[in-house]
Amino acid sequence: MPVSVTRWGALCTALALGCIGDLDPKELVVSPRILDIVADPPEIAPGGTVRLRAVVGGARGPVTYRWVACTASDPFSGIGGFGTGTGEQGCTGDAGVRIPLGSGPEATLTIPRESVDLEAIVSRLGERAPRALVERFIRDVGVIVGIGLTVEADGRTLNGYKRVVVSLNPRPNANPPPPRVRVNTRWVSVPSTGGEVCVPEEGEAIRVPRARNVTLTPDPAEAWLERYTVLTTVGAFEERSEQAFYSWYATNGELGRGLTRSPTRDNVWLPSDHPGAQSLWFFIRDGHGGTSGCRLDLTVE
Repeated sequence: MPVSVTRWGALCTALALGCIGDLDPKELVVSPRILDIVADPPEIAPGGTVRLRAVVGGARGPVTYRWVACTASDPFSGIGGFGTGTGEQGCTGDAGVRIPLGSGPEATLTIPRESVDLEAIVSRLGERAPRALVERFIRDVGVIVGIGLTVEADGRTLNGYKRVVVSLNPRPNANPPPPRVRVNTRWVSVPSTGGEVCVPEEGEAIRVPRARNVTLTPDPAEAWLERYTVLTTVGAFEERSEQAFYSWYATNGELGRGLTRSPTRDNVWLPSDHPGAQSLWFFIRDGHGGTSGCRLDLTVE
């Protein structure tokens, strides 16, 4: 038994655009799954370009991708009527602006320099928000551009959503560093040359015995966590701190938990009784749109 582990056009003048959607929370990857959508960087200034990358696991055959940038039908609807609209409608085709971005595992989105037009936003909002509030919102909180992804694999259609922030923030949000995880007694990480695969920092490839617990311990160093500003439902700006969340996936066996966080970051994986090649995925999310991850290929014997 495992150890129990208790627009352009409309897009250019909208103040809050985007899509949201939960990725499948199941930890076992036995069929096609969108495990993550990485935006690098997750927050950019007008005129900047963001690289989008999909992490898909469990597919046995070819995978096709369709990317779109999307907006909400009314990005100003919601709590307080200011900056709370989501872009899921735009991604699903109900309403809003949809801009095709490409059909590969990666895509790029360049935000026009004129996309955040303060005067146009102030005029559109009118009495709904004072000018000073709008100015600070654009600087410290930012405009949300939604990214929609449709994946076709093994006869299945999968949908994912990602938010990219466009702001004038002098300290824009960055992604967490790539994961570094101790697998039993050996550390694995992404090599200095980069990539999406974790490898042992020393020695040969990881091999683990079947049907025996494997401890998974992320590096506890979290100095990379940042502070950020939100606009609350009562119209006040509030400073908050990011928190590190660790997501775990495996191709077989059983994980103690699918999500961990400080002070209990560690996890346990129990491989099945069948030997062979398997994979684990590790992701770090900062709770503020930033994410990083890698895949570890190992052998169960």
